[in-house]
Amino acid sequence: MNNFMVLAKDFVANESVVIDLKSSGVEDKLNSLVFQNQKGQSAQFLWQPDNVKMKGYFKEIINDLGVKVAHYDGFLTITNGGGSQFLEAEVKE
Repeated sequence: MNNFMVLAKDFVANESVVIDLKSSGVEDKLNSLVFQNQKGQSAQFLWQPDNVKMKGYFKEIINDLGVKVAHYDGFLTITNGGGSQFLEAEVKE
């Protein structure tokens, strides 16, 4: 299984960032998205494909960080929760 770091960023409360998965080449290999902050808290989202429409979404499994994830046409929008924190995110195949 391969992991790809897609984010390492200091966030302020409720800040959002958009990540282009198409250009990174991992859009078709999604399995899960895992976040971690410097305090060891984490969040995990599993990819739920819709093979008929050739789309999908990330289903929240664990979320101690308060992050939100939206996927649209190969782009992820990640929104931080209500506090400032440094987040790292990996896409796992």
